[in-house]
Amino acid sequence: MKKQIFITGTDTGIGKTYVSYLIAKVLINKGIKVGYFKPIETGCMPDCEDAKKLSSITGQDIDEIILYKFKNPVAPLVAEREENKKIEIQRILSHLEYLKEKYDFLIVEGAGGVSVPITKKDGKIYTYLDFINDTNLPVVIVARANLGTINHTYLTFNAIKSYQGEILSIFLNKASKNPDLAEKTNKQILSEMLLFEDIFYIFEDEEEKNLKIIENEFLKVIES
Repeated sequence: MKKQIFITGTDTGIGKTYVSYLIAKVLINKGIKVGYFKPIETGCMPDCEDAKKLSSITGQDIDEIILYKFKNPVAPLVAEREENKKIEIQRILSHLEYLKEKYDFLIVEGAGGVSVPITKKDGKIYTYLDFINDTNLPVVIVARANLGTINHTYLTFNAIKSYQGEILSIFLNKASKNPDLAEKTNKQILSEMLLFEDIFYIFEDEEEKNLKIIENEFLKVIES
């Protein structure tokens, strides 16, 4: 079974934290000691809502979950410049190793998508693609289910592959009860384009159904 995963998305506000919550809840219900790590959260005004949601089920202190909190809802690189608070990648990597030892299963969540700039390191902009490359964490992509998702998901998938990243699954979030033609076919078209089968719908306002999808489908992926 995989011990750690990295949750990314095709956009901000796409549902990464909700998917993290679903995965954590299923594993905790199975008696697994789950930790959650969101190294950087922006838009904390004043509370960091993503961390707060996950801490409610993992029992972690917010300070263990988040290392860098910013008020402005912008990319981490912009936030650190505006608020004069430097993000240190080595500090994040060291805390990651600590959490990997502490928990049976660790969910790590990024901010926005894979090309979001985190900071400048060694004179170059460091993105979440670099983070994936440095940590070798297997990746879960969260995308929207409706029209327009094919292009965004395809680009995200191939960006990760270009950095030799391992992709575990794709979740198409906020699927509706009455899908239109695009939503009905997005999963199949993406599977054909990416030559990738582990794509799952997550349904809007149907938590119990979504928990069963995690338990019956996604756990097979991380256990293989």
